[in-house]
Amino acid sequence: MEYLLMYAAGRDPQPYDPAEDNIAEWAADTQSRGVSEFGERLRPGEDATTVKVRNGEVLVTEGPFTEAKEWVGGFDIIQCRDLDEAIAIASRHPAARFSSAEVRPFMVWPDAAPDHRVVPHGFPERPAKGKRYLMLVCVDPDNEVDDSGDVEPWVREMDGRGVRLFGDVLRPPADATQVMVRDGHVIVSDGPFTESKEWIAGIDFLDVRDLDEAIEVAAAHPMARAGLMVLTPAWPFDVGDDHVERARREASELGRRSEPALGVTH
Repeated sequence: MEYLLMYAAGRDPQPYDPAEDNIAEWAADTQSRGVSEFGERLRPGEDATTVKVRNGEVLVTEGPFTEAKEWVGGFDIIQCRDLDEAIAIASRHPAARFSSAEVRPFMVWPDAAPDHRVVPHGFPERPAKGKRYLMLVCVDPDNEVDDSGDVEPWVREMDGRGVRLFGDVLRPPADATQVMVRDGHVIVSDGPFTESKEWIAGIDFLDVRDLDEAIEVAAAHPMARAGLMVLTPAWPFDVGDDHVERARREASELGRRSEPALGVTH
């Protein structure tokens, strides 16, 4: 069973202490046990870009779809026996101590090949050709017109162009599990990290020239006409780095947008 782990500020965020960040140990453990498929850190919420299409017009805004303080700061895709194992893995991630980890199962398709994986084998060793974005495919309940249509032609086109690296549909928010660790105790609760009425229905990982191409790819997705597409650039880092030095080095990048400035239309 494959699960998406998303790391967010959560409902009870704790001060981040880089000296207590044991992500290298977590990564080594998941890789040694063969449960890790791929993971990446993401730029702060200020660098998110939301794309939607309404009445044939592409609308682009800076920031994520929700104004809540919680936002996805990174993700991992893991393959486990069951939800209990996924929760145990999430609880050992440092994000569970400083923020929270959301565990979301991917859809299991009845016609999928026996060896199907969301992330292709060998993908983590593939170098980026351009700029990589995580694209969150979000449901917008305020849009009463659902003319999203079939996503398969979009998938075939973007796979053929080499801009879509992988992606899939997630189980609904009712199947989400929140995991936090506070004072050494694992706290597990039902539901997604944000109470926003919009919710994440799936993901795609893109490799494009720049934000303009990412917006073009997102706007072409059929769900852009019915929902919201949120593009957040990857923020690679070395898990074996000195996290205290890294936090000092990156402090100036927090709280400001490094992506190109945008208007409301594109």
